[in-house]
Amino acid sequence: MGEFLLKSANVIFALVIVFAIGFYLGGNFSNAPAISLEKLPEKTLSAKANILAVDSQGKGIVSQASVEINSGSGRILLSLNPFVEPDTQDSAKTAASIAQEFTGKSLSDKDVIYSIENSPASLVGGPSAGAALTLATIAAIQEKRVRSDAAITGTIQADGKIGEVGGVIEKASAAAEKGLKLFVVPKGQKTLTYYEQRQEETRRGNFTITRTVYVPKTIDLQEYLKQEGFEIQVEEVASIQEAAALMIE
Repeated sequence: MGEFLLKSANVIFALVIVFAIGFYLGGNFSNAPAISLEKLPEKTLSAKANILAVDSQGKGIVSQASVEINSGSGRILLSLNPFVEPDTQDSAKTAASIAQEFTGKSLSDKDVIYSIENSPASLVGGPSAGAALTLATIAAIQEKRVRSDAAITGTIQADGKIGEVGGVIEKASAAAEKGLKLFVVPKGQKTLTYYEQRQEETRRGNFTITRTVYVPKTIDLQEYLKQEGFEIQVEEVASIQEAAALMIE
């Protein structure tokens, strides 16, 4: 009985290891449907892009995402320093897939390695870096670069569209404070609605009742940054094609 339990435990342990490794890899192009794509040269390709996030204190932060493409077997690898959450891993898989389609170049015999650099966070989460990861992958494949004075926030969807994200005001402020010249947002997010907190007091006999209310306010992001004394251009994009035209050089 003891031997049986020991063997069972070993099997379970092995399965956990296999699952963990597969989760880390995040995807594999070698099993993707065959499509007519050109092969990339036998050399290392790389690029970087600024990414934006909002920390646990509600402050915007600017970091860098890097991508390195080497000879391999179609794997998508993620650096785990800082750790990344599953939705960030999904964004990386989509980014590599969209970059293939955009450039017409095959990644089936390459390993694509993503990492987050210069981040004060120990855990990176959220899909809002998807557009930036995609641009960095496209730039690496094309042997170009993403503008270092620009940043983009937005999810990347399977059809190449860029989806809306949260924390745009905080991210815009962080980009401006960093001295960046261009901030790219998803279509429709240049004008934002936020909720301003107010205190209202009412008298009932000898008692004063105070309650907190939230009043909707609409701002133009470009005007807001200008009023804050920043000189940064805000642009909207609906697709990765539009983003690439603005940010890859």
